Formats: sequence, C-alpha cells, structure tokens
Amino acid sequence: MSIAKKIICLLLALALCFSIAGCKKTKKKQIIVIKRPVSASDAVEDDNTLEDDDTTYDDEADFEDVYISDRELAEKEETAEEIKIEYSVKATELQLTKDYLIVYPKGNDQLRQAAQKLSKYLSANGIDIAVTDDTAKVKEKEILLGDTNRKKSSLAENKFAVTVSGKKLLFESGNFNGVVKAVSWFISKTFEKGKVNTLTGEYDFVSTIKRPSGTYNFVWGDEFDGNALDTSKWDFSSSIGAESSFKLSRDPEAIKVEDGLLKLTARRWFDPDNNQIQAIAPYTVESKKHLNYQYGYLEMKARIPFGAGAWPSLWLSGACREGAVVSNLFEMGDIISSPFSAEIDIIEYTSLETNMHKWFYDKKTQDTKNGHTSLGDVMQPLKKSDIGLDIKQSYVYQTIGFDWTPEEMVVYINGEEHLRYNWKNSVQLDKYNDMSDFLNPMFIRINNHLLMKNVPSDKSTFPLEYYVDYIRLYQKSGTGGIWLAD
Repeated sequence: MSIAKKIICLLLALALCFSIAGCKKTKKKQIIVIKRPVSASDAVEDDNTLEDDDTTYDDEADFEDVYISDRELAEKEETAEEIKIEYSVKATELQLTKDYLIVYPKGNDQLRQAAQKLSKYLSANGIDIAVTDDTAKVKEKEILLGDTNRKKSSLAENKFAVTVSGKKLLFESGNFNGVVKAVSWFISKTFEKGKVNTLTGEYDFVSTIKRPSGTYNFVWGDEFDGNALDTSKWDFSSSIGAESSFKLSRDPEAIKVEDGLLKLTARRWFDPDNNQIQAIAPYTVESKKHLNYQYGYLEMKARIPFGAGAWPSLWLSGACREGAVVSNLFEMGDIISSPFSAEIDIIEYTSLETNMHKWFYDKKTQDTKNGHTSLGDVMQPLKKSDIGLDIKQSYVYQTIGFDWTPEEMVVYINGEEHLRYNWKNSVQLDKYNDMSDFLNPMFIRINNHLLMKNVPSDKSTFPLEYYVDYIRLYQKSGTGGIWLAD
C-alpha cells in the first residue's frame, strides 16, 4: 500500500472515531412490567408468602439519571457508612447423612426454629435429618445448635462459628442469637455433597443493656443475615395503603435481604399501563403473626432516609385489636380490656417524630374523628433530634431505642434520651383519658412509605433507601411477656 493510501485510511479511521464519540446514547426509562399487579386493596395480609409475584423486567432497559442528583451523590460518597459482613467461610470435609440428628437446647424456641430451618435446607439438598431437643439420647452423628447438655460454647457472646469436631457439626456462640446468625449464613451458602461450609465471625452484639428503668436481657431479634427475609419472624402487609401515584411492591427492587441488611427502597418506577404511577414503595414488614410482646427495650440500628417525600417509620400496633397470632395470648400475661387499639410510632417521617394513636372499636359511639385520636400534641420531645431532615444523614446508621415499662415509655436516638411519656400523665389526651391498650401486648412494624406530594418534581431524592442492620428486643425478668408462634 502506498504512503498516500495509508494516510487516507488513517484519516478515515480518525473521522469514524470522532463520529462515534460525538454520538450520545439515549437512555431509556426503567420499565418494570407487572403481569399480575398488586394493589393496596389486595388482601396481602392473608397471603404473606414470599414466592415470586410474576414481576418481570425489560432486559434492554437502562436506568435513567433521575434517582439521585450529582450533588446528593457526592454527599452520599462523603458520608456513606457501610455495614460489612464480618465472617469468613471455607469448605470442610464432612459427609452429612440421614442418620444424623439436629439437636437444640430444650426450651429455646428460637433455636428450635433455627433447627427447623436448617433441616429444611438440608432436605432441599437431598438429606432428610430429624430435629429434636437435647433430651434425646446422644448419638455419634449430631448437629448441635447452641449450648446443649452435650457441649457448652467457649465463645464470647459477640462471636459465632460453624465448626466440625469428629463426626459432629457445631453451631456455636456465647449467646443463642449468634447461633441463629451462624445458621442463617450457613443456609444461604451453596451446598456441596461431602462438604460443609464452616465459618467464624464477630459482630456488634451485647446480651445485656442497662437503662435508668433497669437491666434488660436479650430475648428476641433479627440480624437480617442470609439472602431472604426470615418468614418465621416477619410477614408483609398493606397496613399503610398506596396512593394513586405509586404502588406497593414485594419485588427485590423494593424489599430484599442482602449484605446482612433488610433493604427497603422506595424508588422511581414507570408503569406502562398507567402513566399516573410514578414510583414504588415496599410493603410493611411486620411481626404480627410471629412475635407479640409486652414491655421491654426494643432497639433498631438502621440507615434512615431523610430525603423529601420519605416516610420511614418504626412502630408498634396493639395485638389485641389486630388479632394475635398465638391462640392463647389472651390467656397469658396481664391483658387489659380496652375500647380502642393502641399505636405507638416510635419514629416516623424525616424529622423522626414520635406519636401515638387510638383507634376506637366503635366508631359510631365515640366522639372522635372517624373513631381515631392522634396524641401528637402531648408528645413533646425532651430534646429535638439533630439528625432528622439532613439528607447527608440518610447514609449514616442511627440507633433508635424504645424503653416500654408499665409506668412510662422512653425513646432514645443514638443513646440520648429524646422523649419520655408517663402513662398516667395528667394532660387531658382526649375526651377518653384512657391509656389502657398502651399496656397490652404489641407487635412490630417497619415501613419505608412515601408522601408523594413532598417528592420534588424532578424526583431527585429517589431512591429513598431504608437499610435495617438489626432489630433486637430485651426484657427484664418477671416483667411483661413475649409470645412466639410455632
């Protein structure tokens, strides 16, 4: 080839490169096609299964640059606090067979449930192993969960491990919560015949907490480990209905367990069949059918969204009105007859407000608006939180504490007392100066809902991410109660 031809070819190649570089790819909106739409009016409370809801995606769709602005992205990168999984795992030789026995300590319902989940996982991988408490006869081949009469763990309460000792597989920790954690991570891993996934880890956990009201011991919780929501502890419900401008969703884009976190995300969303729909928000995650409790110290560590339009919350609802899961709830504990159902909003909105509501059974005879009284006017905080409304704090983990006793309730934010309320407060709450149901058993609800009227027109605050690291319940011996479903 002559020099002249080479120069011409080179110039043509350069022109082509400049032409390609000058073209800007047109981004398409994210399209999510719902084959079987779920609306707020659907009876989700009676259908709390976690199976796929036939939600599909357009594989060629690209995400549009409307989820977060450049300014907010820079703020997120500067302030984001990541929760890291602190455990290591390796494959170890051990042949599990059906003649093994899964053993948990008698009387520990949470380890019983963990043992059943482990059995289900092994069964799905072709190995059916029976579950029993430690009153059963000792066998050579056993899978031991926690401190049984066979073995006590020497680990600290903030450490956990899965180890092999001879022909035994041991799930250990200095507290049963760590054992549940070890089981959750174990069953999230791929099973390989002839081997087991042994692991060691350490996490931020204390089994005893002291408050001015007394000393509390850990009794129940969820660390949100593994890769799925624990359906022995939580269900979905539409306790707060959607608006015409957004939908509730159980899709992984809205709700998932990942990286040791419960991730609840409200985000921009486009419905090809309804152009009024502008976003999706996750369903309520609640413990109604699995846990109800009376009195104790409840603690949550979470990254809470404070962007415009966000409606994050942690709240309790009266189990007596809603219908308790455990059939004998009303035969246990000190249940008080009440004309209303109690609601305690521990925190909600971007200002982390605390509020209480009464929902009267008989709306016709009560002198209230639609049978409802909001008590926000008497919920005066002792100290205004300095973290609410600041969007930078949306990427930092906060610790919310709720101390509930027969005398009062106290809300803590990052260890500092935020609000205190005495149940015998002389302030006239409403015509019915009655706080009876606020002393009855309640269950937990977590929401990342939306106030679409507050979302900016450019939707720049999306996605609104509510990441829960853990929920832990502590109680004082001899005070209140806890009811777990089978």
